[in-house]
Amino acid sequence: MSADWHREHDNAFVQAVNEAKVHFKMCPKCKLYVCSDDWNNEAGLCTTDAPSLAAEMQATKAQVRVEQMQTAVKAQPQFDGDTTDRATICPACGKPSGAGKFCNNCGAPLGFRVCPKCQHQNPTTVSFCGECGAKLG
Repeated sequence: MSADWHREHDNAFVQAVNEAKVHFKMCPKCKLYVCSDDWNNEAGLCTTDAPSLAAEMQATKAQVRVEQMQTAVKAQPQFDGDTTDRATICPACGKPSGAGKFCNNCGAPLGFRVCPKCQHQNPTTVSFCGECGAKLG
């Protein structure tokens, strides 16, 4: 590469730097160059040294709303998977049957009917086994 090439290269580099300079400002506090997105015009400093109060207020409000939502969710009862207190509906009468083996309203059995032939568990409302077809007692 010749001396002329190096001169042209250096001149082109200086021209590119001068064209780019107008898009950046140097912060007088931290001495860093920042673009217009990171510049606080009101303070005359970069947003790292002088954050925008309006943006900070909005961010703080959003954070408070998230914390309020989390507190509200934590205060609500959560399903723990325990179904012992849930009401079973009787297949015979259609009313809540209670927690026993038989319906508190009509006395119908709430368990499964076990097939005497194949031992398959069937609902109490069927007369024949769903597995082998045998008649249920």
